[in-house]
Amino acid sequence: MPEDTSPHNTQAEFNDSTCDVVMVRVGIDVGNTAIKVVTQSAVDVSAGGENTTTKGPLLRSISLRDPEWITKCIEHLKDLAEKVASCRSQDCDSVCYDIRIASVNRGSAEPLVAALDEAFFDCVRVRFVTYEDIQLQIDVVYPDRVGIDRLLGAEAAFRRHASPLIIVDAGTTVTVDFVSDEGVFCGGAILPGLEMQTAALAAGTDALPKLDWASHRCREMPEGPGRDTVAAMRLGVLASVAGAVERLVRLYGGAATLVVTGGDAGCLVDALPSDLDAVEEPHLVARALLDLLQPEKG
Repeated sequence: MPEDTSPHNTQAEFNDSTCDVVMVRVGIDVGNTAIKVVTQSAVDVSAGGENTTTKGPLLRSISLRDPEWITKCIEHLKDLAEKVASCRSQDCDSVCYDIRIASVNRGSAEPLVAALDEAFFDCVRVRFVTYEDIQLQIDVVYPDRVGIDRLLGAEAAFRRHASPLIIVDAGTTVTVDFVSDEGVFCGGAILPGLEMQTAALAAGTDALPKLDWASHRCREMPEGPGRDTVAAMRLGVLASVAGAVERLVRLYGGAATLVVTGGDAGCLVDALPSDLDAVEEPHLVARALLDLLQPEKG
């Protein structure tokens, strides 16, 4: 998506060097089933509004199945601004939002941008993250067609782990991408995710149920044949995805750091052979957005 160029988003540059303005920097990862709102401000805030230092991103996940998801996102941002303002030692006159959106879901991103502009029209700047924001070299046929979540995850992994790298993002789909030792994104593979596979089994048959992976103990990989229908489905789907990842690791050359992210990362890591030494990083895209949200120096 191109950068938002609406009048409200092209006004004067924000300046949060003094307490005249509370600057709230926000990254929003718009996926196929949920949005994840990650925040970066002059201070980190705890749920109680007190100053705190946290190792990970301040993250809020909101399901797109919730009919009030946009309202909840707006309310979350307003609440965050109040907490940030309360941490300042001086009074601040206004709140401004600098928002970066990484989206693989145009149908959800567009109404979200409209709502953000309406809610914070007096001081908001919304920009979509594109492949041009990625510092990795991208060696694929059409860089602009690669899912921005894949590129952000690869960049965050490259900054934090030894290369070469294989990055697995286990979400609605499972992507298995390769980054060379020189920091070149070389593309990868895409296959159906756990929920998509079980939904297809349920839709294509009369007797098989649709599984809710969040409500099952998916980290308990069966050690033998499934002894009931649900166990057999879970075993089959997990084995298919884990087997595909194992095969792709060999295809990509084998000797690489394997990093697994996404909502189903925990399920997949436990299903992979231990000799792959998979590293679980649940929020790589959020971490990449935090990197982009760091204010420029100089």
